[in-house]
Amino acid sequence: MLDAKTIIVVAADQGLRRSVAFALEVEGYSTEAYETVQKAEAYSGEALCTILDDEMLKSETVAATQLFKNLGSRAILLVDGLSAPQPPADYTTLTKPFTGADLLGVINSLIEAAK
Repeated sequence: MLDAKTIIVVAADQGLRRSVAFALEVEGYSTEAYETVQKAEAYSGEALCTILDDEMLKSETVAATQLFKNLGSRAILLVDGLSAPQPPADYTTLTKPFTGADLLGVINSLIEAAK
């Protein structure tokens, strides 16, 4: 079982998964990283939030769309700024490249909104 400070990171790119997880762990969050949405979805409901790379929407469209519906505002979509804009939804977007401060700002906003 995950605790409320665990953040799920889902990205096909191993380097991106590791970088995001490392930045969060330095700030005291525990992370779980997965290369597919299907592997992550069982744990996302228990986590503080789930960070999903926009490439997952292309490779696992149905699973990723369902995950966003289930998580709502507890989902963060990493976008590259070159892809087609995503339709407005409850989730938050963060444009790559981003800094650790950008990422923490989004997560802190989610925490504040949940209070």
